[in-house]
Amino acid sequence: MPKTKTILITGSSRGIGAALATHFLGQGDKVILNYARSAHEAETLYKDLVSRFDPTCVLLIKADVSDRQQVQSLFRQANEQMGCVDVLINNAGQNMDGPFLEMTDTQWDRVLATNLTGAFICAQEFVFQLQMQAGQIINIAASTGIHGRKNGVNYCSAKAGLITMTKCLALELAPGIAVNCVIPGYIDTEEVITRFNLHDEVARQKTLDTIPQDRLGTTGDICASVDFLVHAASFMTGQNLFVNGGEYMH
Repeated sequence: MPKTKTILITGSSRGIGAALATHFLGQGDKVILNYARSAHEAETLYKDLVSRFDPTCVLLIKADVSDRQQVQSLFRQANEQMGCVDVLINNAGQNMDGPFLEMTDTQWDRVLATNLTGAFICAQEFVFQLQMQAGQIINIAASTGIHGRKNGVNYCSAKAGLITMTKCLALELAPGIAVNCVIPGYIDTEEVITRFNLHDEVARQKTLDTIPQDRLGTTGDICASVDFLVHAASFMTGQNLFVNGGEYMH
C-alpha cells in the first residue's frame, strides 16, 4: 500500500479540485479543502465528504491564495489540525475572459493574482512549513498556456507562467521536493462546458473533432494522473504531464 499523504488542494470547492479531494479521501489520504469565494459549494462538498469518509481526514479552510497572510493562516490551521502537509496541489484558478483590446487592468491583475501569484505564494509557504522534509508540489495548468486562445490572454499568460515556474522550482527544490505540472485539455466540467459553449451540439462536435480520442476528458482522468505523481512517481520532477486525449501533443 502507498504511504498515506496529507494533501492540500487549493480551489477545491468544485470541478477538478473537488474530484481530486474525493479521490484522495477514497485512497485513505488526508485532504485539506480550500476555497476563497464559493462558500456554499465548498460547505456542501465538505458535508458530503465527512458523511462518506473519516471526518478526521478532511478539513475545510477559507483562504484567498493571492493573499500571503491568508495563506500563512491556511498552513497554520492545516498543520495544527492535520499535521505537516506532504503534497500541495495548486489548483485554484479564476477566469475573466475578454478581447485583448477591451481587457481591463482589473481583469488582468485578478486572473494573474489567483492563477500564478497564488501558486507562487502557496509554494513558498508550503516549503517553509516542510522544514527540509520531503514533499511534492503539483501545479494544474492548461494546454492554452502553451498554444494560447482568443479572449483569454490573462488566463493563458498565467498558465504559461505556471508551466515555467514548475521547471524553476523543480531545479531549486530538488532533491527533497518534486515539482510537476499536470496540463488538462478539454475536461467535462461545468466551467469548461460553459466557457467553450459545449452545451451547443455543433460547438461540441467541432471540439471533439480536435481530440484524437474523440471524447472530452473526465475529472477521473485527471485524478488518475495526479494520483500517479502523488503515490507512484519517485523519479520525476520538472515534468509536464499532458492529459488531453491527444488534442495537444508535445
